[in-house]
Amino acid sequence: MSQTTLLALTTLLFLAIVGGIAGVLLEARRVGADGIHNPATRDAMWPIVGWGVMFALYLVIEWIDVANLTPQFRTLLGTLTVLPFYYAVFATLRLIWHSARRIQAWLWGWDTVTWHAIPVLGRLAFPTLFVAAVCAALTELTYSGLSLSLLLYASIVALLALLRTPPRLNTGSQSAVPPPETA
Repeated sequence: MSQTTLLALTTLLFLAIVGGIAGVLLEARRVGADGIHNPATRDAMWPIVGWGVMFALYLVIEWIDVANLTPQFRTLLGTLTVLPFYYAVFATLRLIWHSARRIQAWLWGWDTVTWHAIPVLGRLAFPTLFVAAVCAALTELTYSGLSLSLLLYASIVALLALLRTPPRLNTGSQSAVPPPETA
């Protein structure tokens, strides 16, 4: 790994840790929610899952011993590791973005932070994983061309594109549709 890559990943993780802690503390103060009910805690959970999968995969490979793996299996494993890596990076960037918005709201005295979903991605159940799968498929296409791994990534992208978020039911006292005007 080059020094530039190591510096970039270290900076990314440092910003995510500091921003995640600040976001959790600010949300706990603002909403009064703690634990899993805190939205910032849920935001911080996904990068932990992504990087945890990467480290677990590394530990399993070290436990099995790389010398015991066939070259074809090592190539396949390296190809499939791209998806959790992209997911971990994008989830970390999303955490940094949300934490920066929370810190900005606290500094400027805003009561709430307004989140705007990206039009197409906002309807997906797993938007960060979808973007990671698209990037992994593009990486596979760039380096290997048409291959079975590309077909696997394309099927993952198609599956994630089909999974939509369920419509939110309006159970509160406020109606999403304004009442009809009376004359």
